[in-house]
Amino acid sequence: MKVKPLFCTILLASATVFPASAQFMQDLQGLFGRVEQQSSRDRENAVKVDYNVDFHYFLDVREFGASDDIFMDSEIINLARFSPSAVVRFDQGRQSTHRLSLGIDLTKDMGANPTRIEYYSESEHDSSIRNTGLMKDIFFYYNYIRHTRFGQLGFYAGIHPRTALQGYYTRAIFADEIIYNDPNIEGITVQYSSPRFSFELVGDLIGKKGVDRIGGEMALTSVEYRPFKWAAIGVDGSYTHVRGNYLYPANAEYAVANPYIKFDFATLLPLQEFYIKGGGLGSYALDHGIADEQPHIPLGAEAIIGIRHWGLGIEDTFYYGENQQVYFGSAYQSYTNLTKYVNILYQGDTFYFTRRGVPTWYNRAEVYWQPLGTDYVTARMSAIGHFITPAGVIGPYVGLQAKATLLFNLDAFRHPRESAQGTRKARERRTGRRSAGPLFSL
Repeated sequence: MKVKPLFCTILLASATVFPASAQFMQDLQGLFGRVEQQSSRDRENAVKVDYNVDFHYFLDVREFGASDDIFMDSEIINLARFSPSAVVRFDQGRQSTHRLSLGIDLTKDMGANPTRIEYYSESEHDSSIRNTGLMKDIFFYYNYIRHTRFGQLGFYAGIHPRTALQGYYTRAIFADEIIYNDPNIEGITVQYSSPRFSFELVGDLIGKKGVDRIGGEMALTSVEYRPFKWAAIGVDGSYTHVRGNYLYPANAEYAVANPYIKFDFATLLPLQEFYIKGGGLGSYALDHGIADEQPHIPLGAEAIIGIRHWGLGIEDTFYYGENQQVYFGSAYQSYTNLTKYVNILYQGDTFYFTRRGVPTWYNRAEVYWQPLGTDYVTARMSAIGHFITPAGVIGPYVGLQAKATLLFNLDAFRHPRESAQGTRKARERRTGRRSAGPLFSL
C-alpha cells in the first residue's frame, strides 16, 4: 500500500472528527500535490548521461575505362566508419532538449596498408596508414531541439555529422566522396521543419588558410514549401569560397542554385516511392586572380524520377545545359593557381563538367535493391550507369558504378523523437518527402 494516500486518508478522516483542523488538512493535501508536481519537473529537467553509436559502410566499385577516367578514376572504395559518442543531455520540460556530444570517428579505408619503404615512396610508407591511425576525427558539438505546436526547431554548433542535414541537395552540390571522406560539418546548422514547410541554413569551414593548408568556407541552404502532401516547391543552394594558401594564393567563389518542383505520388499509390523532381540548375563562378575575368553563369535544367516497391527501385537523373564547372580541367590552369584547388571549390559530381560553350546532356541511371529502410538502419545495393553527350571518342557510355552501403544510427532507435535521423525519417513518413538527396540516397 502506498504511504501518501493512506496518510492523507487518515488525516481527512481526522478532519471530520475535529472540524477545526479541516482547513489545515486541505492545505496539507495541496502541499503534497505541489511537491509531486515539483518532483515531476525535477525529473524532466534533470541532467542525464547518454550515448550514441553510428556505423557506416561504403563499397563503391568504379570502372571508367570507357572514358579514360576523365570524369572519375577507376578504383575500389571500401570504407568502414565506427563513431561512438558520449552525450550529456538536459531536457528542459517536454518541449526542449539540450545535448553536448563528444565522440570519435574510427575510419578504415580497407586495403590502405603501409608499404615497404625501400620499394615505394615515403608517403606510401606513412605510419598513419596503420591501424593505429584509424582515429580520423574527433567531433564535439552542442545540439538544441525544440518541439513547437507547428513543427520542430533544431540548432547545431561545433563539429557535427552531415547526417543531420535535411535538404534535398542536387549532386551538383554534393558528391558521394563528401560523405565518404568528410562526414562532419565544422560550423553551425539551423533547421526548422513542419508538415508544410522546412528550412535549413548551414555554415561549414572546409579549410583554414596556412602555409600548406587550403582556406575555404561553404554555406548551404534549403527551403521547401508543401502546399499538398503530394507536391512541393523549393530551392537548394550552396556558396563556396576558396582562399588558397600562403604558397599558392587563390581567391575564387562558386555558387549553385537549384529551384525545383517535386511531385510525390507514393502517398496516392500503393508504392514505397514514386516521385518526380525537376527544375533549373545554375551556377556562378569567378576567379578574382585572373585579370579582367568576367563572372561565368552557366544555366541548365535537371530532372530526377524515382520509383521503388518491394525494395526494388530505379532512380534516373537527367541534366541538360552548360558546363557547371568552368574552372575544372580547363585552359585556365595556365593563368591561375585555382586549378590546384578545384576539388575544394567543386564539391559536386565531376559529371557536371561538360563541353565548354556547347549545351550537353548527362544521364545517371541507377537500379538498386534496398532490403532495409527503418529509422535506424538502412542498407542498399546499386548498379549505376553514366552517360553523356558523345564528344569525339568519348560517350555516350562513360562508366559504371556498383555500390553497397549500410548506415546504422543507434540514437534514432533509442530516441526517435529527439535524434536527427529519427525525426528525419518520421518527417519522411508523414510528408512523403525523401530528404537530403544524394547524401542519404545511398
